[in-house]
This record gives sequence, C-alpha cells and structure tokens, in this order.
Amino acid sequence: MDPDEPGWQLIDDFFAAEASGRAEPTVRRYGRVRDRLTHYLDTAEMSPWLGTAPATLLSAEREFHDRGAFWHLLGPDELVCVLPGFLLEPWLPETLGEARTQISLVSRLLSHVSRQRLLDLAAVQCALWDAEAAVRQARSDLEARSAAREPDDWSQEMPQRFRQEPGPQW
Repeated sequence: MDPDEPGWQLIDDFFAAEASGRAEPTVRRYGRVRDRLTHYLDTAEMSPWLGTAPATLLSAEREFHDRGAFWHLLGPDELVCVLPGFLLEPWLPETLGEARTQISLVSRLLSHVSRQRLLDLAAVQCALWDAEAAVRQARSDLEARSAAREPDDWSQEMPQRFRQEPGPQW
C-alpha cells in the first residue's frame, strides 16, 4: 500500500471525517470496517463486479504488490463497481451491529464519492445505481436476519427492581 496513492487518501479522508466527533466504540467499529474494506480491495475476487479482463489484470498486479494493487490500476469508478461485493458473505460481519455499521458506511461512501464529483457518471451511473440497490438489499436482508433471531431468555425477563410495588404515597 502506497499512502500517497489517491485512492487510499480518499478512503482515509472519508473514514476520518465519518469518525470525527463520534464516541470511541463507534470510531473503533469504523476502523474495523476500514480494515475489512482494505482487505477486500487487496484480496477479493473482483471478476463478478469488474468483468474478467480487469479482474485478471488486477490479479496479475496483486502478484507484484501484496497491498494496494487495486489503487495502482483502478480508481473511484471501479470502487463503486466493486462495493456491492463488500456487502455480501464473507465480507459482511456476522454481528448485527457491525453489519449495520458496514452497510451504513458503504452507503455514505457512495454518497461521498458522488458528491465530491470523483466519478465519471457517464461511465458508472448504472454501477452507482446497482451499488445503491445493493445497500438497500443488504439492509433488507439484515432486517430479515435480525427478525429471524430468537431473543435470549434473559432479554424477555423484566428485572426484579421494576416489579416492586410502589412505596407509600404522599
């Protein structure tokens, strides 16, 4: 990874801005999402999102660069194309809070690159729409997964301190 690559600056600046003023646990969650995104860009199979020719070129570049090959060859336009894969297994965390955070940050990242005019919308408008649809689908899937979970026994029990009878009235 070359810290001077514009792509890494884009990711770093985005996550720094999102974490600014947030509580420490939130900042740590954002850091974990950033780390997963970096790992995803460095290692994931990208042919479903980029097509076979660019993905093959990316695989070849990864043989020379363990980290940062994505940004050596590609840019924000391709980032938009590959972000839907970041919302699927195995990249989406199992825990609901982490998964919600990741989905939310991907949505905000898409808005960020669009607002900053970093995209060639003539070339990637459809990919942007697909990525936004992937965010909506991931939210829907997560909601279904959340609803399907059975609550813990202890979460349905009211604490004894709330069951006490009120004391004498004035």
